[in-house]
Amino acid sequence: MERNNILYKIRRRCQVIAHKMFSNEFMSKLYFKIVLREKLDLKNPKTFNEKLQWLKLYYFPNNELVIKCADKYEVRKYIKDKGYEETLVPLLGGWNDSKQIDWDKLPNQFVLKCNHGCAYNIICYDKEKFDKESSIKLLEKWLKEDFGAFNIELHYSKIKQHRIICEEFLGENLVDYKFFCFNGEPKFIYVSSDLIHDRQAKIGFFNLDGSKIKLKRDDYENIDNIELPIFYNEMLKMASNLCEDFPFVRVDFFVTKDRYYFAELTFTPSACMMPFNPKKVDLEWGKLLNINGLI
Repeated sequence: MERNNILYKIRRRCQVIAHKMFSNEFMSKLYFKIVLREKLDLKNPKTFNEKLQWLKLYYFPNNELVIKCADKYEVRKYIKDKGYEETLVPLLGGWNDSKQIDWDKLPNQFVLKCNHGCAYNIICYDKEKFDKESSIKLLEKWLKEDFGAFNIELHYSKIKQHRIICEEFLGENLVDYKFFCFNGEPKFIYVSSDLIHDRQAKIGFFNLDGSKIKLKRDDYENIDNIELPIFYNEMLKMASNLCEDFPFVRVDFFVTKDRYYFAELTFTPSACMMPFNPKKVDLEWGKLLNINGLI
């Protein structure tokens, strides 16, 4: 659903109100039933989505490192401390509100983001045609939002300082490589193209050797095969190092024609309501995620 759509805005408003009225467990079960048409078992989670829901409610929001790494500004320090500073997208600025932005100092193309959630992105393709006033209004609106309230992703709610960050524009022909990591070990990759245009994107799931997994999402066009980039093993090694501190994390990269960049660490993909086709993969992946020591 388009974010400017009136129904989308109404849904967001209702989510915030419901978050204040009902328990996090109740709302998580309700959304799970609506989105996946399944009953959420938090007492004895078995599937991938169920175990991530448990982590989302009881583990991630109480883990300071998770909260730091979910913050798109603070995670840069974590990546630097891990020895991967050269993979960071060049940072052009960071501000606590839009009034602090010196627009004259920004290049002709850039990307504005907020640090405390997902899909808080504004791309400037041409500064002369850029609608600055509308962008300022949108940024200020985002800064006031509690992103974690929308789908009960409480670790986002724990990010105290909401910021605007500006990064270098890497181009439109990016490919995303996302490593699903279970208990400190990458297991699968999720490759996507044209995510800038969201629902026009193509995605595919693959084993670490690049072979296709019999899994797809019906809400996106499927990618049947890929040619791994020449620096793929470097990305895999980096993902292995970054995931070792977490029971689950998805390590995301931007890939251009000649290099790769760190994108983000994602702890609750699809808000832990990932639509598996076939559904049996949800249980198969659930068996790979061990949370017994945390429950």
